Amino acid sequence: MSTNAPARLSVDDEIGPAVDEKPKIEHLEGYNVESKEVEDVIMKSPFEDLPWKKTWVVFRKAALMCIFASFSAAADGFQISMTSNIIANKGFIQTYGTVNDPKTGALILDADILAAWGGIQSAGQGIGMLTQHFVADRLGRKVAFYTLWVSLLIAVTLESFGRDWRSWLCAKLFSGFGVGSVQFMTGMYMTELAPAKIRGFLLIFYSAWYGIGQLCSSLALKVMNDKSPYNYLTPIYTEWAMLGLMAIVYLHIPESPFWCASVGKHDKGRAVIKRLNGGIEGYDVDYHYNIIKRSIEKEQSYQKQIDGESHGFITELRNVKEVFIGVNGFRTLIAFWPACVQQIGGLAVLSSYSSYFAQQAGFGDPFLFSLLLALVAIVCTLVEASLIDLIGRRSLFLIGTITVWVMCMVVGGLGLMTNRSASVNKLVLVFSLFWRLGSTLLGNLGWAYVAETGSSRLRAKTAGIAAAGGVCLGLVFNTSVPYMLNSTGANWQLKTAFFFAGISTPFVVASFFLIPDTSRRTAAELDEMFRKKVKPWRFRSYVTDAQKALNEERARRGDTDPARLQQNA
Repeated sequence: MSTNAPARLSVDDEIGPAVDEKPKIEHLEGYNVESKEVEDVIMKSPFEDLPWKKTWVVFRKAALMCIFASFSAAADGFQISMTSNIIANKGFIQTYGTVNDPKTGALILDADILAAWGGIQSAGQGIGMLTQHFVADRLGRKVAFYTLWVSLLIAVTLESFGRDWRSWLCAKLFSGFGVGSVQFMTGMYMTELAPAKIRGFLLIFYSAWYGIGQLCSSLALKVMNDKSPYNYLTPIYTEWAMLGLMAIVYLHIPESPFWCASVGKHDKGRAVIKRLNGGIEGYDVDYHYNIIKRSIEKEQSYQKQIDGESHGFITELRNVKEVFIGVNGFRTLIAFWPACVQQIGGLAVLSSYSSYFAQQAGFGDPFLFSLLLALVAIVCTLVEASLIDLIGRRSLFLIGTITVWVMCMVVGGLGLMTNRSASVNKLVLVFSLFWRLGSTLLGNLGWAYVAETGSSRLRAKTAGIAAAGGVCLGLVFNTSVPYMLNSTGANWQLKTAFFFAGISTPFVVASFFLIPDTSRRTAAELDEMFRKKVKPWRFRSYVTDAQKALNEERARRGDTDPARLQQNA
């Protein structure tokens, strides 16, 4: 046990939720912490009940490490935005164009090649998400980060020196692999380091860096297009700086204590906990590491009951079926659902093909449109980060879902107008920005659900497979949207939004009955609620066994000091 002196808190810092932060809860029964029925309960850290602001102060080292790890998202957003929007650059079209516009005779990008690029990038994302969780579980989170970095290095090399559409196709494959791996790995990693009370903010902050990367990419393309519209290589070369940033991050972040506990590297796991939180007065490293260790051991015991002892990688591969059946299957569905709703809400239109959509919609400056979309995404993300731990994931998700559906209907309706005036085009711009706002809400929350929803033992597998499910839908739309927009295809233009409004309707309704609120819950608490099959709309008000035990212990001892409570547990 720690030898640190117990810490006493002032009245202002007393353990317990702030008055304005505590939701209305269901009845709380008496809970006898000395009875045998709680022997299997994984105790909740008393520090988890610190008020939101106090949590930031006490766990500032862990929070700053999560923020540092999230810097890699800026490189991720820069990479995917650059390769998606540079297709509107005149020099890029001159280099990679293979057909002529039937109306103007100008050289343009072939819709088939555009679809192939979008499809292969989504395929690369899916491959990364379906394979990297094996690397993360067997070799560690850091080794998985190094693997995806090498993939991005190959992609940027091909983009910098290739001059044929086939080289860009290969670059898209490696880029997709790296980007897809970053997307599910970073949020999962941060979940395993962050305190539960501020975890939502940190996960959305990760999305903010992603948006900043997109903004920087759009700004670089805008400036270069204004100065030298046929120079597409200089913006691509800036991706090398992003790779350098990612390398610095991956070299300095620690290994996940959850992974250390899962593979028996307990000394290393305790060292990570000590590095992050060891300086907190009254914080017992052994006690808190044992909470993680017990969570993993409990999940492993369930796995052994189902599948018996593991016998290496082949057994692990076979046991992937766990994430598709029973309670774990339901958790995978929830982790996948936000990405699903975002994709069928028209993400491809305002992401992979935003500049192309702008051209088809009659906007004079497609790069300015992409820049505005990136700005809206960042503002939305910052507001969402300030609200996510206060009003919860579920409420924000439902707001985003409804916003996307309504904007699809409005934009599609404006597309019915022929010979649109400049004022109507401005209206289309405004509603497209609101469309992006709703989609950003869903996307940010999607990575939070991917990171949080899986069990302690299956977190990497659940995150990877759920994210890959979203990519499969992305593959469908990244290959079909060009045909919907292109004049040589369906030529739907703005009416494409009607298509997404139609297919998303049943998913919007289902979201009210499927999406839970995972805010402020520890991994052990989430494991408990899913095992007990708590209704998704009751997650926020549910009182877990760990919380009951902690409340009873606090009331019995009349002690709110977290150090003393953890020593008595």
